[in-house]
Amino acid sequence: MVTVPLGTNSYRRNFTNAPEIKLVNRYLEKEPQNLREHISLIGRPGTNSVAQFAGGPGRGYYTVIGFMNSDLFIAAGPNFWRYTQNGTKTQIVGTLYVPNSGDPGFPYVTWMKGIGYEYLFISDGLQLQYYGGGTHATGTLTKSGAITNQVIQIGTAYYSWSATPASGTQDGTSAHPWLAQVGTGGADALTNMANLIVFFGIPGTDFSTALNGPNLDYTATSDATHLYITSTSPYADGNAIATTVFSGASLAWGSATLTGGNVHALVQVPVPAGEEPKALATLSGYVLVSIGKSQKFYWINPGEVVIDPLNFAEKESNPDNIEDMLTVGDQTMLSGGESTENWYATGNFSAPFAPVEGRVYARGTVNGTLVKVKDGVILVGNDGVVYQVGYAAGTTAEWGVHRISDHGIEERVRTQLRREAGLA
Repeated sequence: MVTVPLGTNSYRRNFTNAPEIKLVNRYLEKEPQNLREHISLIGRPGTNSVAQFAGGPGRGYYTVIGFMNSDLFIAAGPNFWRYTQNGTKTQIVGTLYVPNSGDPGFPYVTWMKGIGYEYLFISDGLQLQYYGGGTHATGTLTKSGAITNQVIQIGTAYYSWSATPASGTQDGTSAHPWLAQVGTGGADALTNMANLIVFFGIPGTDFSTALNGPNLDYTATSDATHLYITSTSPYADGNAIATTVFSGASLAWGSATLTGGNVHALVQVPVPAGEEPKALATLSGYVLVSIGKSQKFYWINPGEVVIDPLNFAEKESNPDNIEDMLTVGDQTMLSGGESTENWYATGNFSAPFAPVEGRVYARGTVNGTLVKVKDGVILVGNDGVVYQVGYAAGTTAEWGVHRISDHGIEERVRTQLRREAGLA
């Protein structure tokens, strides 16, 4: 029987009048069970679940495993959304710049994460903004007299104080509340209650023996006359955590529940001298911000959300503008219109970045085409050819720039580039 060959990729080249091969919404995979072609063309799944976001067409979809619960962030027209894994959609207050209604372009996004902070930075070509997660609901318990054995409720749990917190049976109910060491009944009692909630201390001495860990719904701190409770959730469920004084005097909550949670908003980051931010990247805890139509980039220090005007460097090998930036491993690629450089983190706080010697490529990139694939980078060069930057496919040597496109793809790319430039 004659085998009907399957097209393994799209191909069209008008220059040679070759017949077009169409490959629509498929990807190629080896298939041992296919005893003829030994391949299979698999349909890509649809994206209906991310299509229903108000604002306009999707301009970008961003997620990083381990960052902000691995949630998906979506730019839809001028709107920015957060989409949780359980299907919750939250519109982040703020506006993204839309340069052209016919071709709105895409915003650049990167992230910064450390102990006690998580920031998502987004650049739309006109403004640089950041999102630090939603606000967490809070509540305050105020002490106006001595603490003895009053009972307070936080969420579904009940708490009290005792000189012998290990005595009796405690299970967090109103009849058997969790017990903190009362001490003198002053500021130390509030400190001990905060320690109970975060599980800091010695069970049986500082708080109930049966308590086996910190509360996961809220945390606590204190001062001389206040106990401060903060929800661990940045969403509206934190506003539903009850706060009441179940029994006793000299204690009062500011409200019947925690308040102020679930406010999600973008915050402006001023760019020095009114320059226009463009591409973004993250390297060694820093955020790199390139400046449009220039070879300059700034960096934002770890844990900060402002740009020091003196924290900048410039692409060195060629005086071409930075079109895109992308971090691969411990280096960031700065790709311009005519050349590409690799930069690394030096560990020197006063000069934290420097170019890697021997990693400068005489290939520029078409704006918006830089993509990381495993340990390499795929880009459309300024000559219309698709390249892989890294090790040659299937080998462990020959680091450099490797052509991976064919003449059909290159003809399509060049035709599109001429069309965007207004040429025939």
